[in-house]
Amino acid sequence: EFLFKLQCVRKINCLLRGKLGRVRARGARELRASLRLQSFARRNACRLSFIRMKRKLILVQARWRGKQGRRKATEFRRFRAAQKLQAVWRRRMQTRLWGGLRHAVTIVQERIRLRMAVSQMRRLREEQKEVGAIVSKLQHAQERNHELSEKVTKLEAENWHLKSEVAKIKKEKDSADQAEDQLAKVKAEHVNEMKKLKEKLAEVEAAAAASPPQRPPSGRMSAEMSPQPVVNTEELDAARGRITALEQQLADSRKDADEARAALVGGNAESAAAMALEQKSKEVSALRADLERMREELKGARLQAAQLREAAATASSNPASSPSASSGNAPVADTEAVQAMQQQMQQLKRQRDEAVQNYQNLLRNSTWGAGATPSASSGAQPRPSITAQSAARARNVDIQLVGAVGVGKSWLLQGLIKACDPSESNKFEDQRSNLIAHYTIKVGGRPLKILDCSGNPRASRLVKEWFGKTKWVIVVYDLCSKESLNHAINELLPQVAEAGAQVVLFGNKGYYHRDKPEVNLNEMLVLAKDAGAKNRAFVDEGDDLNPTVSKIMSEIASSAKGQDYSFKPENRGSVDMRQSESSDAKQDPRRGSVMDSVTGFMKSMLGATPTGTEKSRRGNEGVLRPSLKGPKSMRQTRPEAIADLRPVQKLHETESAITCICFGQERIRKAYILLVAASKDGNVVVYRCYRTEMEQHMLAGQDFQGEEGPAHPTGDHSNIAVHSRLMGHTRAITSCFFSLLEEQLVTTSIDKSVRFWQVDTGEMVKVFTDSSPIPVAAFLPFNPQVFVAANSNAVLRLVNVQNGGVLQKLKVETEVRSLKFDDTGLFLLAGTKNGSIHVLEASDSSSLKFKFKVQLARGGVTCITFVPARADAGGQSPPCLLVNTADSSVTIIDCTYGPPAGVLTNLTVRHRVKVAHSLLPLKCCYSPSGPGYLISGSEDNEVYIYSLARTSNYKMQFLKHHEVPVVAVAVNQMDTLLASADSLGQIVLWRRMDFSHIAE
Repeated sequence: EFLFKLQCVRKINCLLRGKLGRVRARGARELRASLRLQSFARRNACRLSFIRMKRKLILVQARWRGKQGRRKATEFRRFRAAQKLQAVWRRRMQTRLWGGLRHAVTIVQERIRLRMAVSQMRRLREEQKEVGAIVSKLQHAQERNHELSEKVTKLEAENWHLKSEVAKIKKEKDSADQAEDQLAKVKAEHVNEMKKLKEKLAEVEAAAAASPPQRPPSGRMSAEMSPQPVVNTEELDAARGRITALEQQLADSRKDADEARAALVGGNAESAAAMALEQKSKEVSALRADLERMREELKGARLQAAQLREAAATASSNPASSPSASSGNAPVADTEAVQAMQQQMQQLKRQRDEAVQNYQNLLRNSTWGAGATPSASSGAQPRPSITAQSAARARNVDIQLVGAVGVGKSWLLQGLIKACDPSESNKFEDQRSNLIAHYTIKVGGRPLKILDCSGNPRASRLVKEWFGKTKWVIVVYDLCSKESLNHAINELLPQVAEAGAQVVLFGNKGYYHRDKPEVNLNEMLVLAKDAGAKNRAFVDEGDDLNPTVSKIMSEIASSAKGQDYSFKPENRGSVDMRQSESSDAKQDPRRGSVMDSVTGFMKSMLGATPTGTEKSRRGNEGVLRPSLKGPKSMRQTRPEAIADLRPVQKLHETESAITCICFGQERIRKAYILLVAASKDGNVVVYRCYRTEMEQHMLAGQDFQGEEGPAHPTGDHSNIAVHSRLMGHTRAITSCFFSLLEEQLVTTSIDKSVRFWQVDTGEMVKVFTDSSPIPVAAFLPFNPQVFVAANSNAVLRLVNVQNGGVLQKLKVETEVRSLKFDDTGLFLLAGTKNGSIHVLEASDSSSLKFKFKVQLARGGVTCITFVPARADAGGQSPPCLLVNTADSSVTIIDCTYGPPAGVLTNLTVRHRVKVAHSLLPLKCCYSPSGPGYLISGSEDNEVYIYSLARTSNYKMQFLKHHEVPVVAVAVNQMDTLLASADSLGQIVLWRRMDFSHIAE
């Protein structure tokens, strides 16, 4: 219990002590808190007193500083005012002094200038007198030089003509000597025969005199011996009478056909259209009956002629059967009569063929005039061959308008555009002054491509080139002008027929209705009908092209459905020739070419000897056409395509590298063609490359637009002369090309300029500058007054040649280094620095738009060459591109056109060939000889040649003559001359030798 109590007391003490400790701790905390509160209060009181004191001091300082600032500002204003006063005073004093000095200096200058002007006037008067004398001397010297040059030209021409006449006289003399020798031989033979006949006759007479007279033979022997000459003479007379009768019947049929044409032309075409076919059907049946009768009579005449020839041969083989000398000359007379009759029969046959052809053409024109299409009226036609279809695809222009100047082509076309597609009127007005303008209008909801060609004689060659690319050609003549009709008949119709296009001879009645001239309209129409019948042309007239174009559209539509639309001149309008084709050829037109290739391959595998035809064919498959006869010592037996190629001339006018070369056109000058060579130092040299005798023989009968220059001496096959030199560029020339008429040469350069030069004089005509170097430029094919130029800033500009205005700007992803139009003239191919080709469409004559792009290689494109479509051993080869790229290759790219027809839609890589090319801007070209060849320069000093035939596996060959890299190559249009240029300024001309005159 004590312990319990003790524990309780202890517990209570602990509790009391704990409570007391808590009370003390609370008191300590309260003390600390009160001390802290006191310190906070004292601090706040001190802080507030300090802030109040600080504010008072700041206010005092601010008031003091404001007072001091106002005082300084007042002093500063006073100082600035004093400075201004001083400056105004000084300026006023200086102005006064400067004014006086200026007035004095002006007076002095006027006096000095007056004295200098007086002295200069005196000096100029003296110089003017001297310059006048020099100019007069220069003019006299130029006139004298011109006269001398004309005399030299005339003398050279006379010399050439004299040499040609001498050569002709020599040939005639040789032929006369040969004829005299032959005549002497014939005379000697005849004399010997006469002697023999006389001897036999003397023997017969001596035998008759010695023997007693006998009775004349009777029966069969007498009939065989005596009446023979009489029978021959009677048969000849009867044959001549029958021939005369046939000629009279042919003349009567011709007269009836002329009367039918006159009746058809003289009537009103609009009112007689319903009756034309009925009348013509009767005339056609009558003409057919006459022709059949004439054929039967001609067969009888041929049989009689054969009998007469046999009788004449029998009489000539038995000259001794005649009883007298006079009867011995009867076989000779009969032979001459038979030959004369054969000539008459040949002439009659030609007249018969002409009558048949005129009948067929008259039938075609009758159906055309009556409103029916020729294909519909002639019945079912066979399916066209692959060659004809390829030719049709190659013709990408529907209608071409041609004619003389002033016949109303533009007026007719304007009326057609206003009636069918008025939205093209503005484009027509813009392109009306161009030599060749291209329009695409909608007629009846279908697009129609029309080419309007100028009648300027200087553009006739360009117009003629488009005949081969056109389906229908409308030759327009003025019904009031006989000269325009003669021009159409004599010049245009034969050229169109030669190109193989369908042709319509259209007479414009616009001037006739407007002016009412006194012209025999029927006579003009009869002449036009006759000319159309002879040239297989449709004939139409009027003051509106809509009916004619509608007929052409229906004919084009029918040809597109699979009817015969052959463009070959020998197939147009000739039903018999189409029907005479063999069934095998109709089933597979390519069978012959495939079998020939297989046969040739088997012969080569078996080692068979080639025939003469194969040898001639192989001779024509080499690079270039033969243009120079070579001696036997130069002949090689190697079968390579370059075996007969020889360097014939070297040109070295400069030590600088040749950057580009190009040939002129073939139909400008007869004696020579032009070759342009541009170098890195900025100089351009134009050469004359005179033609060889073989080239002149190839061009025999061709028309030339330019004046004929002096010819080179006979036999000098490699004669090259400098035509002109063009100097003006300060840096390397990047490209050069001729204008369409070859009057001017255009060059681009790194010196940021495009320059136009006169080719004959070498004078610089125009200069166009840019902000950066210009790698390449090209004319628009349908508008020669606009060219497109590319600069190194990747910008294409369309520039007007006349005023220099920029018509359009196009931004390309990188620098364009090559430009080339395709053969349609509607698509521009632009090769760039990064190895891509951009295709741009020339929508009109003053704008371009991007079509698509093809990435070709990693190296830059340096040259693009367009190759048109052609037929080869493997079939029809599509158009393609030959593209040099700086990755050691040349790419062959196929061009895909359509649908729609005539539109470039895709570029496909066919093959790549190797060429050493990594740094220099190399060029390539195309030779159409044989299967076609790719020719390219290289950096390993050789000229690379690849065959483009699909069966040759793109065989590679070399020409080795240069010692440095070959930069540029070019082939003339005639494909007879190859030029290669290297980096040391040397140009080598190559020709293919002809060894056909050397016996095997």
